[in-house]
Amino acid sequence: MNLSEFGIDFLESALITVEEDKISQEDAITNDILEYAIDSGEVIAHELCHYKVRGIKINAWNYDEENASIDLFVTIFKGEPRLTKVSDRDVLDAFNKAENFFWQARDGKLSAKIDESDINVFDLVQIIEQSKNEVKNARIFVLTNGEASAEIIPEALEQNGVYIDFQLWDMERVYQQYLIRAGKQKIEIDFLNDFNHKLKCLHMEKVSEKVDAYIAIIPGRILASVYEKYRQGLLEKNVRTFLQFRARVNQGIRETIRKEPDMFFAYNNGISTTAEKVEVEFEDNIPYITKIENWQVVNGGQTTASIFATSTEKDIDLSKVFVQMKISVVRQQDEVGAIVAKISRFANTQTIIKDSDFSSNNKYHIAIENFSRTEWMPTKTGGKATNKWFYERTRGQYLDERSKKTVKEAKIFDREYPKKQKFIKTDLAKYEMSWLQRPYDVGKGAENNFKLFTKELASQKNEISKKYYQRLIAKAILFKEIDRIVAKKNLGGYKANMVSYIFSWLSFKTNKKLNLDTIWENQGINETLNNIIEQMITIVWDHLNNPLKVGMNIGEWCKKPECWLTLKDKFIDTSIINEEIKKLDSYIENDLIGQELSHLELKIIQEASNVKSETWFALAKWAKEYSKFTPFDRKLSYNLGVLANRKNTLTVKQSKNALRLLKQAADEGFSE
Repeated sequence: MNLSEFGIDFLESALITVEEDKISQEDAITNDILEYAIDSGEVIAHELCHYKVRGIKINAWNYDEENASIDLFVTIFKGEPRLTKVSDRDVLDAFNKAENFFWQARDGKLSAKIDESDINVFDLVQIIEQSKNEVKNARIFVLTNGEASAEIIPEALEQNGVYIDFQLWDMERVYQQYLIRAGKQKIEIDFLNDFNHKLKCLHMEKVSEKVDAYIAIIPGRILASVYEKYRQGLLEKNVRTFLQFRARVNQGIRETIRKEPDMFFAYNNGISTTAEKVEVEFEDNIPYITKIENWQVVNGGQTTASIFATSTEKDIDLSKVFVQMKISVVRQQDEVGAIVAKISRFANTQTIIKDSDFSSNNKYHIAIENFSRTEWMPTKTGGKATNKWFYERTRGQYLDERSKKTVKEAKIFDREYPKKQKFIKTDLAKYEMSWLQRPYDVGKGAENNFKLFTKELASQKNEISKKYYQRLIAKAILFKEIDRIVAKKNLGGYKANMVSYIFSWLSFKTNKKLNLDTIWENQGINETLNNIIEQMITIVWDHLNNPLKVGMNIGEWCKKPECWLTLKDKFIDTSIINEEIKKLDSYIENDLIGQELSHLELKIIQEASNVKSETWFALAKWAKEYSKFTPFDRKLSYNLGVLANRKNTLTVKQSKNALRLLKQAADEGFSE
């Protein structure tokens, strides 16, 4: 598939999304281009928004609160059924419109002009204005499904204490990412022909039967040039993405290059790389590397990308910047994945890689991926199943697998794995954390919520059954259906918060006994569930828009546990979904553990759940008056009373402790 064919296919795919998701063509193109940008690691996430007036336009944005950075995206949509050119003037005009938006919002000139009902834009304007003392980095992206010249991209600049970087994602750049994903464009560096340079090296012979090892020093200008051409493709096996100059170490790299370039080699730890093949020639018995094939930076991605980014600034000279480099040539290609993962984990780096960065290799995620490749969706007609859900365990898997297909095979892949049935790790975390009734954590953002979810996983057994996977997909279906129903209301904003809170409220009101099996079997929700969601929308919308503290930002209010605590006990008649709730005697616990309970465990839960709240409160009072039990058990007695009063289903652990307390109390003379 050449560039022109790719551009046509890209537009057709986006138009399918328009029909399925009922969004505008510009939104669909924005989403699909950003999917590649996120896959590449250049972008973390995005929120769609629409604002266009004279001299100003914005299509999407992202605010990285942790690193105080703003990303703004503006789209140039081309609807012709062919790959068309985008003029330099249109590209520069788009950059200017997004930059104008940033500065006017920052100076408080847009607050009065934005209708508060347009929540996404209003929130963005507030964030830019209120964080002007914190935000030191902004990136402006022009996105287009046309073909544009990269030569006219404005140079990065520093203005009013803000470092602004400009990036262009047109079809050529998206196509390059596609080729990298498809394995059709390997990173092959010919130092002699491309740079008129060869790397003096030290070849470590017989270090291992698994790898050949080389150590060399690479000029900063060459490393920057390679990164400029291949971008995140060079860092494909690196577990992190480049965070611009947000991290302190990246700022240190930048300052060293600016002020002490001759000291860069001394200050920097260097990079660790892998390769499929290294070509060496000898001169006076000294080895020199002339070519590297399938080159990947597995540690030092921050160093590499920071050198390039700094090189784009005015008056930067990289002639004195040198980087020490280790190259591990993996002899057996089937061992590349395992060896690279260990290099990434153990090699010294300038910024620490936490174990959570490797969560995609957790056996939980591997199990979900395996089920998603084998478990067909049930059909309503009883005919042959035709599609599955696709779990993207590692970033870009969906694009990766699709890009390796022929045009005909890609169409079959699209039928088997519809794009709307793709979900990623952060999606999974949203489903589960909402089901666990923690919408305030979901509101903290996809990455932060995923970190919390990972901690939750660490405390579980994580043995995933087929039934657990089916119920997980049922949660995904329910979550998406709530999203669809909320979207139809055109409330103007906070949709993500609304969906999570409604999902959590359903979980709470049904004691996590909503019949997920029925949702799985039908691949959808019925009319009664739809109706209760409709009723919940009004209550939740009113609740979120009336924080306890008058004037509090709604987004911040949604992150507070108090927001959830003051919502969950509000009254709503859920009797219409009684048929959708499993009875305790047939109920099988389906939280994160993913294991079905034994009959003995179900019996223990049943026995503990039959104890009335009055009994627990009386026991707690008796224990306090007569100094019985430990302080923990006295508090547990009271908590069990609260749970019984709310008719919450007890866990196995809670039930065992409850029966233990009852026996101990009886042995010590307690009676109601």
